[in-house]
Amino acid sequence: MGIPGVDQVHPGSHLCALYWGPDERDRLLVSFMQEGLRHGDRCVCLVDDLVPAGMRQRAYGPAGPGDTSRSGNLGVYPASDVCLQAGEFSAQQMVSFLAAHRGSSDSVGAPLLRAAGEMSWVLQEPGATELSVYEAAVDRVLVEVPALFLCMYDLQRVGVGMLVNLLRVHATALLGGTVLQNPRRLAPIDHQKPSPDAARYQLARPSSLRSDGGDPWLALTGAEVRLADLVASGMTNRAMATELTVSPHTVDAHLKHIYLKLGIHSRVELTVLALQHGSLAN
Repeated sequence: MGIPGVDQVHPGSHLCALYWGPDERDRLLVSFMQEGLRHGDRCVCLVDDLVPAGMRQRAYGPAGPGDTSRSGNLGVYPASDVCLQAGEFSAQQMVSFLAAHRGSSDSVGAPLLRAAGEMSWVLQEPGATELSVYEAAVDRVLVEVPALFLCMYDLQRVGVGMLVNLLRVHATALLGGTVLQNPRRLAPIDHQKPSPDAARYQLARPSSLRSDGGDPWLALTGAEVRLADLVASGMTNRAMATELTVSPHTVDAHLKHIYLKLGIHSRVELTVLALQHGSLAN
């Protein structure tokens, strides 16, 4: 699994952004929106615990050295107001909201729609099973109109089962400032090809993760990497034991040893590292 550069993030992209906590989320949001405002995009931010005026102030200015004027516009809305219908998450209502903001796909030179939604809260709401329906609907929107969609999930609030499900419906993930192609995506669709000016829609940078000789992942044995793959596929310890023809106790002991090597404490962290290092197998 290769790590693409910024020139492969283009209109028509639908990314799953994974982050740890609100501080990392806000840094990502501000950077994402500032890039859009510099290029005149129509920007939409859906996050519950943001003060709209504060987000606008951070996104609009002050401009840094070499920045062009911010000619785009930014709307900030509570995600729950947009996504809930009769107290339950509604994929149809959210997609309808985004469609209303995208403008006409027939307009020549129409602004690019750049949308980001913090979706972690949905996992605790009735109707969360519609999440994959919503993600699939976003893909259909991207076929009709140039847009960038960033669906954001806090890894502190996502269990390993839901993380595995998210990776199954996203072809691309944004993690730690790096865009990663996800081989676990199910039923991929054809996306639009990058436009000649695609490089202007920068979102992330190449990572030096793979070339770092001090990376503890490199200390894992082949058998331990295989076990990490199985965890990232959503298998329980008992299922992994059956797959590997060992006892669940042996699997548990190996996982504890892997955690110790990597300095982590959870299956979510292990799944994230497996994605970062490209060990996820089809």
